[in-house]
Amino acid sequence: MNDVSFFWVAFGAYLAAALVLLTATAWRGAERLARAGRGLVWLGLGVHSISIAWRAFILGTDSPALFFEKLATAFSAGPAWRAVVFVCLFVVPLAAAGLAVAWRRHRVVWLPGLAVAFLVELILLDFLDFTRMPIEKVYEYLSLAAWGSAVGLLALSSRVRLLALDAILAIGACLLTVFAAVQPKSIELQLVPALQSYWLFIHVSLTSLAYAVFGLAFVVGAMLLVRLYDRSRMGRKAWRRVLLTSAVAKGLAAALVAAVVLGGLTLSFRQVAYAPVELSTQGGGTDQAPPVRAIHVVRYGAALVGAFATCSYVLFWLLYPFLRDRDDRSGFGSFLLVVSALAFFAASMVLAGVLRRQEAAISRLHQQRGELAGLVQELEHSATKVLTREAMASRIRTLRDLARQARAILAKARWLPLDAEKHARLADDPLYRSLEDLYRKTGARWKTTIRYKDIKEIGRELTRRADLLEGVAARLRFPADVASLRRLDREFYDELLRRETGAVLPRGPAGQLAAFVGLASLMAMPIGLALWVLLPKLASRLPGVERLDRIGYGAIAVAYPLFTFGALFAGAIWAHFAWGAWWSWDPKEVGSLIAWVLYTVYLHQRHREGLSPRVAAIAAVLGFLACTLSLAGNAFLGGLHAYS
Repeated sequence: MNDVSFFWVAFGAYLAAALVLLTATAWRGAERLARAGRGLVWLGLGVHSISIAWRAFILGTDSPALFFEKLATAFSAGPAWRAVVFVCLFVVPLAAAGLAVAWRRHRVVWLPGLAVAFLVELILLDFLDFTRMPIEKVYEYLSLAAWGSAVGLLALSSRVRLLALDAILAIGACLLTVFAAVQPKSIELQLVPALQSYWLFIHVSLTSLAYAVFGLAFVVGAMLLVRLYDRSRMGRKAWRRVLLTSAVAKGLAAALVAAVVLGGLTLSFRQVAYAPVELSTQGGGTDQAPPVRAIHVVRYGAALVGAFATCSYVLFWLLYPFLRDRDDRSGFGSFLLVVSALAFFAASMVLAGVLRRQEAAISRLHQQRGELAGLVQELEHSATKVLTREAMASRIRTLRDLARQARAILAKARWLPLDAEKHARLADDPLYRSLEDLYRKTGARWKTTIRYKDIKEIGRELTRRADLLEGVAARLRFPADVASLRRLDREFYDELLRRETGAVLPRGPAGQLAAFVGLASLMAMPIGLALWVLLPKLASRLPGVERLDRIGYGAIAVAYPLFTFGALFAGAIWAHFAWGAWWSWDPKEVGSLIAWVLYTVYLHQRHREGLSPRVAAIAAVLGFLACTLSLAGNAFLGGLHAYS
């Protein structure tokens, strides 16, 4: 097993827990079932912790076997800060164990304490180069967020005693693991463009913690709005006003989208419907597009639906406060906001998982074509002009042998990391010569300081290339000359063309966001209808409005200072180190600022004038929606935080 295997076991435990807790929520007196659900969350949390730690050590810089050697060196030769870190490595778990014993009857104290200690240990080991911080990739970031949701569920369940909250947090952990699973897991795609300062760790850690607590406030706010909704108080006049607002919003949205599209400002059929590879094929030319097929209509239709859905949704909520029935006290508007937000979130995560598989297959074809191009170039300059099966197998075997050579160096080279001083005295070391041979044969750039991480990356790249070449060899007819290699390249190109032309989302940037929103909106409709029917039936089993209001207010009061310092101040300081600018009006930065302003207004109004529970819950929901813009906006809108 590996870290990903444990990750999937954790996902299975979270999914089973979510189903069990949902069932327990629907049945009165199902406490035994609820305990079983929480037991599954405990199982998922334990396995998930193993997954996070395993990955942190596997991708670490130095070998764990060097721990005691470095420990002895730190106390005998320094530097002093390294000795302090080693001391903290032993003090932190002892302090966490003492906290767990002293507060053993208060899970809301000792469990978060152990969770913090677990993360602090990984951070300290990262200082010593044994691990890596578990937040340097989108996959790791979301995996840690799911892990934090499980910690929050188990910590709060003993104090808050809201079975519905347990079920929602379990669903959140399950969805976050799904969303993490569809992210690339290779170490090449970092979460951030540059890791130039530990201000980054402060920024990301505090921001993610604040997001988690804001998410709790969102869940509690949504429960409060569901609790306040009373369908029986919704009169005919109120329904007519809602239908009028919806019709006006849809009419204005249709007119706006038509004006923008017909005016040629954006979403032209050629840019959205056709993949760039289609327009560059022979016979397509640059002026004449290939014939229109069903997939082109689907793409363009999805983009139009996405643009229309976005405009109509925004216009509806802009018009609703003015056109709604003033005498309506049913809470319909806030209930509709909750249902639509939850349905769209769920649909977006499911859709992202489906589309990621298509993208992975297309990316692999691009990589195989790259390897094939290298073979063509070498064969054109060779004397034989023929590639035999034995030569191809030898090439793959060489790559795998070099990968094994890299692993052997990692296992035995106790002098790593290799600095300038060690270079001179290791000239006769056979393992050092093996390292030089590895760099010479792979063409890797020789550095003044070579670390475990550098050799690990070389080994992974060699293994990846060997896997790609095996895929090429499986489809190649031997003996192969340049012409047959070019024919295979054409086959790869045709398959790539089929996959890109058959992909659901547009291949170019134009219309991609609109198409995704359109498809997610269509998927959200049945989910929203199910929530529309189910949530009012569960409303009577939720706790009182005042209790939910206190929990939501407490969550925002705790998360706000973390978010202020972590997202804004620490983020600006790190951006100054990394990019030379404190603020760049990046989509992620703008989303964070919007969320901060919303929560600031919420706390100010609540302190000075007071807020009704309904308005406070709406503010909590809107604030978290802004947080999701900050989290996901760069995936489509680009910017400095685009993670590419």
